[in-house]
Amino acid sequence: MKNVISIVVKNNSSVLARISSLFGRRGFNIDSLSVSATDDPHISRITVVAQSDQSGLAQIISQTQKLEETISVRALDENLSVFRELSLVKILTTDENFFDKFAIELSDKYGAIIVDVTAKSMILELTGTSDKIDSFMSELSAAQEEKHYVISKVCRTGITAIERGV
Repeated sequence: MKNVISIVVKNNSSVLARISSLFGRRGFNIDSLSVSATDDPHISRITVVAQSDQSGLAQIISQTQKLEETISVRALDENLSVFRELSLVKILTTDENFFDKFAIELSDKYGAIIVDVTAKSMILELTGTSDKIDSFMSELSAAQEEKHYVISKVCRTGITAIERGV
């Protein structure tokens, strides 16, 4: 089962290394990791996505709480939180008219933003749930041969999340 864990920590050097090694020592593979400072530059929020059952999740939360730098740690409920991911996709083509029609159709359907365009390349930005980005990538991949383009590069940030409400 995929778990999204929010960890608030003191923004000290090597805190990320301690947390990631804690996951590794207990046999948990990190699927996604997002880290940034909060509104207080002395505090960071780490969002970790990892596969585990409920007992494994309880173990990793318990062990993370014991770290000196940890302020709080909790598993986030998908229904009570907002999960988002960012992707950047570079597309290459030799068809000069390709980007005019294609970019508008794709942007309208998924809300992708064109952040860079040249005669033979385009970079699209898409923010949303992992499912939305997976769907976007599937549709983009499936149409490559028919539309005469190539997906050159893909960068995804991984999930970042925050609880809803007060």
